[in-house]
Amino acid sequence: MNFKNLLICILLVNSIYIKAQSKKDILFTVADTPVYTDEFVRVFNKNRDIVAEENKKSVEEYLELYINYKLKLKQAYALKYDTVSSFKNELNSYREQLIVPYLKDSKITESLIQEAYDRLKLEVNASHILVRVSKEAMPADTLKAYNKILEARMKVVNGQPFEEVAKEYSEDPSVKSNGGNLGYFTVFDMVYDFENAAYNTEIGKVSMPFKTQFGYHIVKVNDKRPSSGEVEVAHIVIKHNPQDSLYAKTKINEVYAKVKQGDPFNVLANKHSDDKVSAIKGGALPKFNANRMIKPFSDVAFSLKEVNDVSEPFKTNYGWHIVKLLKKHPIGDIETRRGELVQKTERNERSKKAGKSVVKKLMNSYNISVDTNLKEAFIANNKSKLDTNLDNAIFTINGEKTLLSDLVEYSKGRIKNIDTFTNFLELKVLDYYKANLEKTDADFAFTMQEYKDGLLLFELLQNKVWKKAEMDTIGLKAFYRDNADKYMQNKRGDVIIASCTEEEKALLVKNLLEAGKSIKEIKSAVNEGPTIHVLFTNGILEENHRKYPKGFVLEDVGVSKVFKENTNNFVVVKTNKILPPEPMKFEKARGKVINDYQQQLENDWIAELKNRYPVKINKRVLKKVIKQNQN
Repeated sequence: MNFKNLLICILLVNSIYIKAQSKKDILFTVADTPVYTDEFVRVFNKNRDIVAEENKKSVEEYLELYINYKLKLKQAYALKYDTVSSFKNELNSYREQLIVPYLKDSKITESLIQEAYDRLKLEVNASHILVRVSKEAMPADTLKAYNKILEARMKVVNGQPFEEVAKEYSEDPSVKSNGGNLGYFTVFDMVYDFENAAYNTEIGKVSMPFKTQFGYHIVKVNDKRPSSGEVEVAHIVIKHNPQDSLYAKTKINEVYAKVKQGDPFNVLANKHSDDKVSAIKGGALPKFNANRMIKPFSDVAFSLKEVNDVSEPFKTNYGWHIVKLLKKHPIGDIETRRGELVQKTERNERSKKAGKSVVKKLMNSYNISVDTNLKEAFIANNKSKLDTNLDNAIFTINGEKTLLSDLVEYSKGRIKNIDTFTNFLELKVLDYYKANLEKTDADFAFTMQEYKDGLLLFELLQNKVWKKAEMDTIGLKAFYRDNADKYMQNKRGDVIIASCTEEEKALLVKNLLEAGKSIKEIKSAVNEGPTIHVLFTNGILEENHRKYPKGFVLEDVGVSKVFKENTNNFVVVKTNKILPPEPMKFEKARGKVINDYQQQLENDWIAELKNRYPVKINKRVLKKVIKQNQN
């Protein structure tokens, strides 16, 4: 989710409108515009329900936030932000997203969810041939493409190897490298029509031609197998070093040797993995299926059989890895996957099937009147009659006219037949329903108002706070100078950290470090052939960095004592130099300065708004609200 969407979601929580407000109690007014108790209480309670216990706010604290929200909203409307064309376009885009659930038949949707779940349990390996044809292609071009794909199918059915035919006929660019073989995939990995063909074709068989948005296809199903489900793994990655082509491979082999010697994987990941996000979790990654990771990584992860198995080092475009299997996740029952399946079904082309059912119901409920003479003229492509009646209504929906000219425009690039007419009528019925949804559904109307307010506030905050802070270089630097003590670089050390499996080896490393030996010399002296006893990390690290051993204090130049982390991890730190705390340069501190400056701008802005739009709180009502919401 991008930042704007996240902000709007937060604003929605803080701006719920009440369907049936009791207008007896006014909690406060903003420039004489009332805000009712019911509205505030509902927002307050909803907010408390979704935040962690330690973040819950009192009525008074939340009231201050809500007043600030209403003040900003007041100015947004006063400045007519809601009339700007870019705002209107974006609001319409959100409206289209909000409408989606209203355009689905729940029974059809449920059958699609069940179908998706059944397919989730199976992976299909298939090859295909594609002959491209655009949606706007003329009938002759469409027929030509169909005949070409049919010809390709006949060759395959008659025994010619699929790969040869694919390379001869297919217009999918990847055919040159894969011969049309798409590998294994599962539900939602392909467009719905393609998925249907693959799942409905038997192993070893070739489908009849079918059409998708890309053109005509045939599919040969090579194999079907139970789904491998999902896995959780931990990994250690050493990224490629442009200056040293052998660095990553050498270090991952050293780390792998330590794993084989019994060193804890999570400790090694924490100390040595270049994936900072997973390193602090011992290398652990969120669960994933076989198609969510790059193939080399996924193949290795799913090849591990038993929990705690560790792969040998392998290479990807990102570096060198080792992977440890933490847990296998089977598909599970439909209820455990329902949320995910609903979300994916609604975003997928299969949702059109549920939409068709809604259209049929609407057509039965609306008063639709069709001019049959013009309809027949359209189907017959009677050009003279069409040209003389373009400004006449081809049909009406609940009295609202649709002109023949609109149908003619829609039919450009399409065959003028009953299917085109029916599709156009259904489209207009759906448009009519969508255009009037605020009038017919109170829930939708309230939700749309929430989005509108959220978008308005986002635009206002952009102009009043965020953009201003980023672009006001003079003000930003002045703020930085006035608050320089807040932007300090922590104490850092130029260090070498040695991790050893045995205390005896750690003592040897300590002596060698004190003697001024290089990392290369120490490795040669301590490691015994394929047995790795010491791993090194070096560079400039802030004090209290996770790579330091527990109990280490960055205070003296020199070699530390041996720190015992656990029974097979002993750590020595050599501090070459200590860099004391110092003010950050402006460019380094810029991100934090911007955040703090934005907060200052917002505080000043709120103060200005309170002067411009007086706020009056009904203390009697507030006291009652506090008493009723003490828990």
